[in-house]
Parts: sequence; C-alpha cells; structure tokens
Amino acid sequence: MANKNKMFKYGELTELVLKSIADSLIEFRSYPGPSLPRLIGLTMKYVLEKRKESVKKEQLRRIINNLEKKEIIYMEEKGDEVYVRVSENGKSKLLQYSLKKIFEFKNDKKKWNGKWYIVFFDVPEIQRNKRDYLRKFLKKLGFYRYQKSVYLFPYECEKEVSLIKKIVEGAKYMKYIIAEKIEDEEEIKKHFNIN
Repeated sequence: MANKNKMFKYGELTELVLKSIADSLIEFRSYPGPSLPRLIGLTMKYVLEKRKESVKKEQLRRIINNLEKKEIIYMEEKGDEVYVRVSENGKSKLLQYSLKKIFEFKNDKKKWNGKWYIVFFDVPEIQRNKRDYLRKFLKKLGFYRYQKSVYLFPYECEKEVSLIKKIVEGAKYMKYIIAEKIEDEEEIKKHFNIN
C-alpha cells in the first residue's frame, strides 16, 4: 500500500522525470526522446521503486510542462502520439543522468579484465570552480579518487570520458590512460567489490 504521508522534497519529482528521460534514451534507444505516455509510466515506476508510493499523472504533467517552459525539453506531435524531445539546453543535464546510469551498469554487470582506466586533469588555478566541479562529478559517476586530481575506474570508459569532456567546462584539461598495474590495487579492488 502506498504511503501517502511522505512528502517529496523540492525538485525530487523533477529529478525522477529527468532520470526517466535519460533511461529511455539509454535502454529503449528512443532517441531523441520517449513518448509522453512512456515517460509518465517510467516516472511512476521510478517513484514506486524509490519511494514505495504512487504519484498522480497530473503532477507529472505539470513538471513536464515546467521543464518545457525552462526549454530543457519540448513536445513534438507525430500522428496521434506526443513525444518528449531533449532541447539543446537540456542535453548536458540529460547526459549527466545517462552517464551515471552507464557507470552504475558497468560497475554492477561487467567482469573486470585486470586493467585500470584512469583520468587525470590539471585545471588552472584561475578556473578552480570548474576543477572542483569536475572532481565532484567524477566521484558522483563512481570514479575512485586515487590522488587529488587523478581518478580511476575498473571498466573501459573512453567514450564516456569523451562525453564528460563535452559536458564539463574545464574537462578539456583531462587526459585518459589505461594501466595494467597500479599501487594499492587490493584496496581499490575492495572499493569496487572486485574479487
């Protein structure tokens, strides 16, 4: 039975709508966007999984309309269907959700091949905010902080790193390396639950 007493935090449902669009782009390959009914259905499923409660379709439609007003998405009619398309403004935001999902999938499903995929960067001090944002973003995606501006991941991610470079200003200073052996490997394998 859904718990009606829980309140959604500000922006929480909007985040779930955006995650649903990102999932649709990855899992269903419905680029450049899902149909409106599919998006609402996916978001309702998310809410049930995450919060163990239901949400009204009208609530989600209001959020979708608000995202359209902010020009993150737009609606396109094709025949009898309405599709949710990602605007230029929304691409960066949606890519972030998509990337997080990809890295989580790799971490859960992939078999480790014994190599380490390393990104490091040297963002100038004058762009400290971009450097700090890049650190937080890599950590959020699941990278392990090996040193101050050196992060690693146990699965191949060159294409994803290229996308990060497009999303994050300052990531042009980022480099990608593949290593077969690193110090402190056992500790890092424990972090990623690698046997």
